[in-house]
Amino acid sequence: MKKILIVMAFASMAGCQALPPVKCSAVARIGGQDVNVPIYDIKTEANQTKYFAGNPFGWKWVSESNFTQSTCQK
Repeated sequence: MKKILIVMAFASMAGCQALPPVKCSAVARIGGQDVNVPIYDIKTEANQTKYFAGNPFGWKWVSESNFTQSTCQK
């Protein structure tokens, strides 16, 4: 029984993924409401600034133009 519990504990921890620390935050207008979004990284690609955004963007690279304001330094 102990072995089963130990295996289950390790299996549940294996699915955890560490995110980088939050660098700044930005505000996006979604569904008519302002939503604070954590920004984990910033990059410039083809003269366009992109943010690695958390929820509600699902931890994807998103164009800076999707945000109404930001505390991020370029």
